[in-house]
Amino acid sequence: MAVAAVFEYCQSINSSLLLEYYFNGELLDDPALFCDLNPGLFKQAFPSHEATLDMINKNLLYSTTHKLVISEYGFNLVFL
Repeated sequence: MAVAAVFEYCQSINSSLLLEYYFNGELLDDPALFCDLNPGLFKQAFPSHEATLDMINKNLLYSTTHKLVISEYGFNLVFL
């Protein structure tokens, strides 16, 4: 799922959910740039568009206390 689509979706539902992207254990400071430089990687390595939207929706209740971490291994909620 394109990073821009995640941000647009969070804005459309007025979510303050904090998202962090990791790849190979490293925090991606600019996931959109990383995605642009590695075309197709997000689609191959990261969770699907549907799975990402589902996790965002499920975790809206935690948006003020947790961040949602997304990596090639899936999702984790991390307490702020």
